[in-house]
Amino acid sequence: MLEKDAAHQIALDAGWLRRTPPPFQRAVLERCRLEQFAAGTPVYSVGDEPGGMFGIVSGCLGVSVAPRESGPYLAHLALPGTWFGEAAAFTRQPRRVGLIASRDSELLHLSLRAIDDIVRRDPVAWRYFGLITIDHLAVAVAGSDALMIRDHFKRFIAVLLRLGNTRPQNGEPIQVDVSHEDLAHMANVARTTAGAILRKLEVEGHVVLAYRRIKILAPDALRRKLRD
Repeated sequence: MLEKDAAHQIALDAGWLRRTPPPFQRAVLERCRLEQFAAGTPVYSVGDEPGGMFGIVSGCLGVSVAPRESGPYLAHLALPGTWFGEAAAFTRQPRRVGLIASRDSELLHLSLRAIDDIVRRDPVAWRYFGLITIDHLAVAVAGSDALMIRDHFKRFIAVLLRLGNTRPQNGEPIQVDVSHEDLAHMANVARTTAGAILRKLEVEGHVVLAYRRIKILAPDALRRKLRD
């Protein structure tokens, strides 16, 4: 398990919290509890009662949605630096998405009581919490943009890069915790088409395939395929 100071530093170095003022950062971190979730363990599910916020400091979470009559199904993957749960804190309504650990993960948990305490002491803090929603909106826009790519090969690559948080930047290799079936669904292609594309990318040296895992070796090379 990460030491608390190391977990705090990860939260400060990546994602939402680093864009907030130091006094707010301290207020959040001193109220967070570090929690562990084994692979396959839900953090919360669509429709659960409102609760606190969670920030990933190690591992990976699958994000599931259930719009209207469909779902729940996997829609995104979240990596360290990502926070969730602000919508329930804002509205006190049931959870709109579900989170499940796709590998052993560690999360910072900020309870509703802690959020209320921070805002009671400084009402401007709501603006900083609202930045998380802006991050989620950016992911949703990127997802919509990828699905509007007509060429199925390029659309598939764009979705894969989004899942690895490698679009439009970050050229380091990254592991994506997703099955071929889930990836095919997210990219709106047939399961057989997804398999054929992945095998082609593996032969070309762009990815390494394993059970429910895809390691992206060359994000920049994949990104260039979107421009070809």
